[in-house]
Amino acid sequence: MSFRRMILSTLIRPNKLLYRIFRPSPKMIRLGVHPPAWLGSKILSPFTSKIERTNFGTIPGVTFNPKRNVKQNSLIVYLHGGGYCFGSSLTTHRIGISNLAKITGRICHSVEYRLAPEFQHPAALDDAVAAWKHIVNENSDSQIILAGDSAGGGLSLALTMYLRDNNERLPDGLILFSPWTNLNCNFETYNTRAKADPMFLPIMPREAAKNYVPESMDNSNPYISPVFGDFSGLPSTLIIVGDQEILLDDSRIVGENAAKHGVDVDVRVWPKIFHDWWLFGPLLPESKKCLLEVKEWINNLDVFYERK
Repeated sequence: MSFRRMILSTLIRPNKLLYRIFRPSPKMIRLGVHPPAWLGSKILSPFTSKIERTNFGTIPGVTFNPKRNVKQNSLIVYLHGGGYCFGSSLTTHRIGISNLAKITGRICHSVEYRLAPEFQHPAALDDAVAAWKHIVNENSDSQIILAGDSAGGGLSLALTMYLRDNNERLPDGLILFSPWTNLNCNFETYNTRAKADPMFLPIMPREAAKNYVPESMDNSNPYISPVFGDFSGLPSTLIIVGDQEILLDDSRIVGENAAKHGVDVDVRVWPKIFHDWWLFGPLLPESKKCLLEVKEWINNLDVFYERK
C-alpha cells in the first residue's frame, strides 16, 4: 500500500460518520460534492485532453478528446457513477475520464443520464440506450468500448443486456470499475467489508437504491440489478474492484455468472484499496497503474477486433 493511499483512505473515512449523523438527501450530496469536485478537477485534470460539452442526439454529454496519440477507429462510451443520484462528467468524474482518455489514447464520450430521485428507473437506462444508438450511428466503422464505474458500471452491464435482448449492436468490450450490480444490497461483503471500506456504510447504497427504484418495481429486475440477468452472448469483459469494498461481491459474482455463460471475463481484485480509487488521478500512483492495465486490455482487444 502506497503512503498516499493510506493518507487518502484516512481522509475519506470521516464521510461515513457525517453520513450517519446528517443522512443527506441526494440534493444535499450534490451541493456538497459537485462544487469541490469541479474545483479540484480543474486543477488536477490533465491538459492533454480537450473537453467539450456535446449532445448524443437528445442526450447531453461530454467528450474527452486526447490531444495527441489518438487511436483511430476506436473509442470509449462512458457511464459515470454516483448511486444514480449524483455525479457528472465535469465534476466528480472529470479527472478520471480525462486520464482514461489520455492513457488509453481514445476519445471518451461520457453520457449525462438523468438522475434520481427526480428521474427514477428506467430514465437512466433509456438515456443510455438513446445515447448509445446515436454514437453507434455516428461511428459505425469504429471499435466501441463501453465502460462505467459504480452505478455507471451496473448501468453499463444492464445496457449491454438490453442491447442484446433487442438485437442492437453490442459493445466490442465492456469495462466495469467497481460496478454496483445488486440493488438489493445484500451480498456477503456488505457485512464482511463494512469496517474495512473507508468510503461506504451499507446503508448508503441501500438509500440510493430506494431513490432510484420505483416502489412498483422489483430490485432484482436484471435491468436494475444486472447480476441477476442472462450473461449469454455478452462481449469480453474486464472488471476492476478493490478488496476493501462492500461492493466486492457485486463484481466477483458478476464474474462468476459471466464465466458460467462462456463470457471472456477478467476480474481483477486490487489488494488493500477502496472504491473507485482510479478516479483520484495524480493523487494516487495506483490510479495510473490501473489505467495502464485498462489500456493493455483494450489493446489486446484491438488484435482480436482487427482479425474479425
